[in-house]
Amino acid sequence: MVENEAVVRPRSSIRLYGIIIVCLGACLGIAFLIHKALQEGDAKGLAGKAAAAHRPGVQMASDSLKREPDTLAQPLLARLQKSPDDPVLLAEIGKIYYQARQFHTAAEYYKNSVRVKPDTGTLVKLGGAHHFDGDDDAALGAWNRALQLDPTNADALFNIGFVQWQERGNRKEAIAAWQKLLRTNPNHPKRAQVEELLTQAKRHAEIPASGSD
Repeated sequence: MVENEAVVRPRSSIRLYGIIIVCLGACLGIAFLIHKALQEGDAKGLAGKAAAAHRPGVQMASDSLKREPDTLAQPLLARLQKSPDDPVLLAEIGKIYYQARQFHTAAEYYKNSVRVKPDTGTLVKLGGAHHFDGDDDAALGAWNRALQLDPTNADALFNIGFVQWQERGNRKEAIAAWQKLLRTNPNHPKRAQVEELLTQAKRHAEIPASGSD
């Protein structure tokens, strides 16, 4: 019996250690999956907003750009001291801060740019900066100003529709904007996406705006 017990105990210990290792491995695996899911969730959340205000040529930045927008903007800021009312310089500086996701700062430069010289593209980007900064009233104002300059501007119409429905719950305004986009831009590259959004908006009832009783 004693000899048998001596044999059984090491085997039990080995078995116990094996169970512990398997459990640790499972826990680490679960932790990794949770971390990955959270990362993907953050990315999807940003992608949802990016659909509203993203503009070709204004790509979101790498981590290095996020950390160093002031350094990257410095040469343009030096030139701006000599030409403080240069709308192109102001817009380019705004673009650097937009890419770095410093949307409030980006909006200030874009606002100064369109103050000097109203420009449809810059107004669309200004609206995007306001939207990502959490000010959809200002965003809609910028996009509507863009439409005053170009009543068929597809980016402004798309963004207005997106914010009116997704953020404000104003289905009718969204449908009107998207229908105008398709009517005035029949060959728009994102026509299928807009048509799908239109279909979804028409199927849903009005969504109560946040903060309403």
